[in-house]
Amino acid sequence: MNTVTRHFDNYNDYAEAQARLDYTLDRQRHTPPAPVQHYATYHDVEGVATRRAGGWTFQGAGSVDTWLVSSQDSDLVLLGDKTLVDAQRAADEFVGGFAAMVCNRQ
Repeated sequence: MNTVTRHFDNYNDYAEAQARLDYTLDRQRHTPPAPVQHYATYHDVEGVATRRAGGWTFQGAGSVDTWLVSSQDSDLVLLGDKTLVDAQRAADEFVGGFAAMVCNRQ
């Protein structure tokens, strides 16, 4: 158990701060990390590849089937981190999309 290092004049304030710290650390300890996902192609099929302990799982766009793919398989081509790509796409759409960005360039 970690303890709060700040000095509190009132025990209730200290107890509340300690409870918040315990709650935060417990959430960090028990929240699994998000899996690493990339946009990818596998045998010319576009989709999303997710990092797993045994390699990668690949799910084609619009498909419900997933394939377990070895990390050594050269047919799996990772294109870009899904989180970063989706964030950039959202930012582009916020300003009107790619066409608006090109047409409004000065």
